[in-house]
Amino acid sequence: MATLNLLAEPVVPCFVAGKILATSKTYPLVDPHSGQHLYDVSAASVQDALSAVEAASTALPAWKATSLMERRAIFLRAATILRERTAELAELEFRETTSSGGWSGFEMGLALEVYAIEELAAASTALRGEIAPSHAGQRAYLTRVPYGVVFAMAPWNAPMTLGTRSVANPIMAGNTCVLKTSEFSPKVHTSIAQIFLEAGLPAGVLNVVHVDPKDAPAVAEAVIAHPAVRKVNFTGSTRVGRIIAEMCGRHLKPSTLELGGAAPFVVLADADLDFAANAALFGGFFHSGQVCMSTNTVIVHESVAESFCQRLQAHLPTMKAEANSPALRGVFSTTSAQRLDTLVDDALDKGAKILTGTRHVENNLVQPLVLTGINKDMRIFHEEIFGPIITVVTFKTEEEAIATANATEYGLAAAVYGKDTSNAYKIASQIEAGMVHINGATIHDAQQMPHGGVKSSGWGRFNGLEGSPFCLPCRSPPISDISFSGLKEFTQIKTITINDPHKFPV
Repeated sequence: MATLNLLAEPVVPCFVAGKILATSKTYPLVDPHSGQHLYDVSAASVQDALSAVEAASTALPAWKATSLMERRAIFLRAATILRERTAELAELEFRETTSSGGWSGFEMGLALEVYAIEELAAASTALRGEIAPSHAGQRAYLTRVPYGVVFAMAPWNAPMTLGTRSVANPIMAGNTCVLKTSEFSPKVHTSIAQIFLEAGLPAGVLNVVHVDPKDAPAVAEAVIAHPAVRKVNFTGSTRVGRIIAEMCGRHLKPSTLELGGAAPFVVLADADLDFAANAALFGGFFHSGQVCMSTNTVIVHESVAESFCQRLQAHLPTMKAEANSPALRGVFSTTSAQRLDTLVDDALDKGAKILTGTRHVENNLVQPLVLTGINKDMRIFHEEIFGPIITVVTFKTEEEAIATANATEYGLAAAVYGKDTSNAYKIASQIEAGMVHINGATIHDAQQMPHGGVKSSGWGRFNGLEGSPFCLPCRSPPISDISFSGLKEFTQIKTITINDPHKFPV
């Protein structure tokens, strides 16, 4: 049993080479609702972060030589630990972030049942090699090998799930990792290291560094530039994703980027309006609209727009800070709240109307709104909202609906509602998004379906045969039914040929 308890430390520690890393500076973490000081967080310098890379590099040869059965045993122990501490860790997430109590508990279930730990332990057969057809007298073996050290950067908005996703898949594939935590959820991300520490993961395989936001550009640049770092994955905003992509490009490092979204939600004339309105509200307000797949713009046929909007008005939620309220909690910062208010200001100044909801911003609490009369001159049409606001536009022709859905720079998720699913499929196939759900919410992802975006929503895929498992909000199929794994994104194919003796012409 591990003697270290990283979560009990008075200052949230960095964790490098199986030990607490002392840093020369800290930064404060405050409660996003009350502004009260929660605790201080160790802040890694560039040199501290590079020491984490060196620890990962040192641990790599032994770790990649371990058998899949050894890795599987560690992951199964980690799953048991997470299951036993679900309530404790959900409470930690609630205190540290703006996650509601319900979302926090749900998120722990995602991390445990749906996404990396247990499924990766069951799906390691994805790393098996293949024999490729070749010439007479030659056998060609295709093997999957790890990249090396993977630099992972995870966000706060689903910290356990997305933090685990960023490191568990690479580690199971034989890589070692350096995890840079979100400054908004450092202790939740540290708990991932605690779980794997107690599960018996060798020292240096997973290293965790916290970084003062002011130092993040320099730290990221130094880590990506390090020769031992051979793969980068980042989940977060498109703005930061562009910076990471540029760094990776300069240093020739492959990356997997899941970035922002501005999901369109098309309601056709033949849609079931009750189901469509329910899904639009869910997609727009789940987790206070702070999901990359959140519904931004509802594009509804003019013949059913009035009836559809009446249904939206009837079920609008409210926002509060309390844990046990059915309401939404606040957005992740007062800066984010102010930005949302600015987006609404711009829209109202340019002709938008409030369909339902009360415009009110207090600290980080933004009351949910539905806006109509939206046009393409408004910032709120083009930008990722990332808050509890839904906009509504109408269309006459399906061509107009498709053009509106494709008018932003984003392309992560979308939805189309219509009873004629063949026609809905035709429209879905023309929407520029990594995933389009017919008669389903924009917030939906399942492990058997590749997850990722097009355009400014990033590249690479999680989930499915080529990506890493993650399911939101559905549950996974039984482990015995899983015939794929999310490991291939973090491996490369290596070809080895064995040749019969033969002469070359000289």
